[in-house]
Amino acid sequence: MAALIDGLDLAPYAGRWIAIVRGQVAGVGLSPEEARRLAKHNRPREEPEIVFVSSDGEPGAQGVSDDEESSSGLVTS
Repeated sequence: MAALIDGLDLAPYAGRWIAIVRGQVAGVGLSPEEARRLAKHNRPREEPEIVFVSSDGEPGAQGVSDDEESSSGLVTS
């Protein structure tokens, strides 16, 4: 997971879900579904990795399944 976000400044996305494709932010949203939808709109042939950015802009190490959400730490779905 760390390789996905290496070198990215996540501070602008604090408190939001982001969709990463090929090491770049392809979508941002208040929910994982919104971030995924925007990423698929921008990069329709690629499957994004969905990550939650904590309110301090720093990723954590907490992961959840596709149907769970968290409001703190780094979460993938």
